[in-house]
Amino acid sequence: MLRSFRQIARLGRSLKTPIATRSLPKLATTLGQQAPLHTSVSAWKYDKKSSRASDDLDSDDEDDEDFKDERDSKVVKTKVNSLRADLLLKAGLGMARNKVELNFYESKIRVNGKKLPKKSAQLEVGDDIDVIRGFSQSNPSHLVVARVSILSASEREEGLSVHLRRYKSLLVENYRAPNAFKSSEHVAH
Repeated sequence: MLRSFRQIARLGRSLKTPIATRSLPKLATTLGQQAPLHTSVSAWKYDKKSSRASDDLDSDDEDDEDFKDERDSKVVKTKVNSLRADLLLKAGLGMARNKVELNFYESKIRVNGKKLPKKSAQLEVGDDIDVIRGFSQSNPSHLVVARVSILSASEREEGLSVHLRRYKSLLVENYRAPNAFKSSEHVAH
């Protein structure tokens, strides 16, 4: 029992509102009962949300207000090691790296309207990455694409913190001559 009082006293010192350790033994002896081992289970529980909230109280909150969700898009905040095209597509669209590689070899990835020269190409803030899903059924001169736009990038202790705007299904006009998408596949959107 003495050991439990020591534990309670130690916990009381670590809290901002200390537990009155002297009153617990007196209370137990006057009532003829044993003092409670645990005062409150929920008080000692680890809460992921509260720890995350305290970590994110820096200037990121001001950045989040700049990027509001549009009707057909969603702003995604993620951490990446670099601004490689394949990493950003994986993070922005939730696409597996092997699917990104497959789309690259099928020439279905465009950066700012131009074919991606290599999947590890370094991108910059303001670039738009399109993954072509196929031709529109209603208008064959238009394409259905999934687009990721890089809104901002800031350095962190480990890698970069990036804000991306994701459009899962977007109807765009087919690209010009050298970058035009040519296929007989049609996709429903």
